[in-house]
Amino acid sequence: MSAYQFFKRVPVDPQSAQRLETTTIPAPTRGIILSENEAFMQPGAAMVCDNWKPTLRGLALRGGCIRWGDTGLGSPMISAFRYADGNNQRIYFGDATQLYDMTSGGSGTVIQAGQHSGNYSASQLSNQGGNFLIALNDAGDPPLRFDGASWEHLTPGYVPPAGKPSPITGPAGSTVVNGGNLTYVCKYRNRLFFIEGSSMNAWYLPLNAVGGALALIPLSGAATKGGKLLFCASWSIDAGDGIDDKLVFATDLGELLIFTGSDPSDANNWRQEGRYTISPPMGMNAHLPIGGDLLIATTSGIIPISAAITKDSEQLELAAVTLTIKPMWRDEAIAKRSWAWSMENWEVYGGVFVTWPGGTPGNRYCAVANAATGAWCRYVGWDATCFVKLRDDMFFGTQDGYVMQADRTGYDDGVPYVATLVGGWEMFQSPAQTITWDQARASFTVGTQQNFQPLLSACTDYVVNLPAAPPAPPDPGPLDLWDQGLWDVAKWDAPMPARPVVRNTMWVSIGMTGFSHAPVVMATVAQAAKPDVELIAISATFHRDGINV
Repeated sequence: MSAYQFFKRVPVDPQSAQRLETTTIPAPTRGIILSENEAFMQPGAAMVCDNWKPTLRGLALRGGCIRWGDTGLGSPMISAFRYADGNNQRIYFGDATQLYDMTSGGSGTVIQAGQHSGNYSASQLSNQGGNFLIALNDAGDPPLRFDGASWEHLTPGYVPPAGKPSPITGPAGSTVVNGGNLTYVCKYRNRLFFIEGSSMNAWYLPLNAVGGALALIPLSGAATKGGKLLFCASWSIDAGDGIDDKLVFATDLGELLIFTGSDPSDANNWRQEGRYTISPPMGMNAHLPIGGDLLIATTSGIIPISAAITKDSEQLELAAVTLTIKPMWRDEAIAKRSWAWSMENWEVYGGVFVTWPGGTPGNRYCAVANAATGAWCRYVGWDATCFVKLRDDMFFGTQDGYVMQADRTGYDDGVPYVATLVGGWEMFQSPAQTITWDQARASFTVGTQQNFQPLLSACTDYVVNLPAAPPAPPDPGPLDLWDQGLWDVAKWDAPMPARPVVRNTMWVSIGMTGFSHAPVVMATVAQAAKPDVELIAISATFHRDGINV
């Protein structure tokens, strides 16, 4: 035999050759989906979506948060509200006993001490005297009034200085005689409406008034389930402020009493238009006007009021904004029912934020939905008890008494955070067949100065087991961008970064065998600049191992 024959290439036995197939899994733009049969999940779903935010075309890493203020008391922030009049914009946070002005951060300025609750509602009304804000808490402490420059505490017997509006007073013998025991305030058709604590009574002031005598609207006969009034809100059907607006009174048991008109004292200009039932709301601030609807966070999910008036209570869950995360929402509602929940729409960010307050240290988070698509995710590490906007920025309070500014840097208050994605279950077009997932390759759009080192893995057979988080890549430092770059270091005249380039991880070994697979993408974020990374798709090579019987 020739010595060269040993160097001839010999074909592999067809029975032994590996027959690899390929597929591409799109990024889970639908966010967390817990409402579909796991054996037949549609593309674009995720089982776990922590610190990844669904976009219109993929999943992007969220930014971190920085500490804006600290009262130094460690008492949880319970609620927040803002005052906005042109360039005069301020934000306020309340803990159990004090209300703070946190506009400039730091330790804040105490507006009022000795309060009996930090759960506030607030409403603004402009008239010829100025632009006024009324703030109330759910303990019924005396109202607070702000004119853009100074606060007034409308205690019994208070006499306003010359030029100030009159105090708020009720009928003699009533529980609101001195303006006390009012627990909620809202504006409707240039008139302030109030809720009386632990009752079915609503009150209102004269047109365009921020003080004066209250008039009663008894609502005990309008409701059938009992309970007490929890909040009132204006429902703008036409997504604006017009004649189609309705006034909604909600009870703690989930009854919605809808009224229309501009003068409750005139039977010809005030009428009840309906009474509808939803699940009990998750708090007096757990509602949000958005577009032409009013969203209400309840024990069974976020219900749009437009659905509540067209569907019975059994059908409402199917119309909930939170239908795709129903099991997760139910668990949170049961575990955290005692907390005051709230919601905020951050238009610049394109997200709707919901507090899921409570939890143990290291296991605190909030829920976020893409405002355009309704795709849900969790922001783990954001211990949000309340949200408030100041111009185009968002702030949230925490259980430790901090005020945090959202979507800043690549740290959570100086601490790295981990983004975890577990995609939907993938059968590789063969639901009953055993498959070995050999390799995976993930594609991202990444900023030109972004260091990014993701970890790719997989879960099998409907069991979610996560590997250890990967290490953080080297920090590229602040970008040469306004509000990120360092003074005397950043090149302010440098051109804006180019459009993010598409990068991939190259082929990574997976080696997982099972009859169902879910892709896992994890990344540790620890950098000075806000991350600029968006997942596009995950490609896979696999082979079929046959059917086990």
